[in-house]
Amino acid sequence: MKEIFNSYKRKHGFKRFAPKAVLFDMDGVLINSMPNHVIAWQRSMAEFGIHMSLDDAYATEGARGVDTIRMMVKQQQGRDIDEEEAQRMYDVKSRRFAELPLAPVMNGVKGLLRKMKRDGLKIIVVTGSGQRPLIQRLTKEFPQYITEDHIITAYDVKHGKPNPDPYLMGLERAGRLRPWEAIVVENAPLGVRAGAAAQIFTVAVNSGPLPNRVLADAGADIIFNKMTDFRDAWDQLFCSQPATSQQELWDRMYQKIINYMQVHERRPSKYRPEDKKMVNWMKFNKKRMARNLMPAERMEKFQQLLEMAKMYQRVNQYEYVNL
Repeated sequence: MKEIFNSYKRKHGFKRFAPKAVLFDMDGVLINSMPNHVIAWQRSMAEFGIHMSLDDAYATEGARGVDTIRMMVKQQQGRDIDEEEAQRMYDVKSRRFAELPLAPVMNGVKGLLRKMKRDGLKIIVVTGSGQRPLIQRLTKEFPQYITEDHIITAYDVKHGKPNPDPYLMGLERAGRLRPWEAIVVENAPLGVRAGAAAQIFTVAVNSGPLPNRVLADAGADIIFNKMTDFRDAWDQLFCSQPATSQQELWDRMYQKIINYMQVHERRPSKYRPEDKKMVNWMKFNKKRMARNLMPAERMEKFQQLLEMAKMYQRVNQYEYVNL
């Protein structure tokens, strides 16, 4: 497994690989919505004299809907349309999608998210979709993992996948991370190309009809045939990644506590056994800061952590006293 990460670092000239966030695509990754999208695409585009095949739908998955429409119109009708006309056509596609039964959550993804949260990673969604009901469903389906301010949609970027822009924005939204501090999870070639172009370690989960070689050719660093395989391999792949320095160990714990407070909306509790390491780490670093023993590069970050902890100081602080 180490060779996978070494290959990634060599490819991009990185010395480290230390994930702090996971950037998820939505359709076919978090939500098993691609079968519905295929039907909606085919029905809506037929109204405009455009034929959309199964392979077309999966091959263009991840791109902004208006970009897909403009491409299909150019290919099949030989004319260029502006974004406004494409948006009107996309609105029809959105209505056809809304008429279909609710798509299920992808099997295995909640277990995977639990492991990521346990390991202190931040979750960001980077989708080419602009369909508001589906996006709103993310915060309802995964409230303990995904917040609306951590969702990037087709309307947040000018250049969608396969350009790197959506995932570069994902790095920014995750806390101005560098490429080697994140993981992309995708299922379609355009999304894989976007992750690879952003120089982020890209996991492909092949939930569609395209062969694995298409995802490999697009730049996937590792490929799983289904989400449950990725979930089951998580601990072996990522929990075994050792910190390469004391600074990295410090950064990991810092990010873990920040993520903990953002998710639970309270500071770690001394009354909760599983919070003990975080509580002790905070105490140790407060002492070092008080004695002027903390390196300057850590000082500002730790003060931000203390401000957040102060904000949550009286929130549920006695929740575990009697457990």
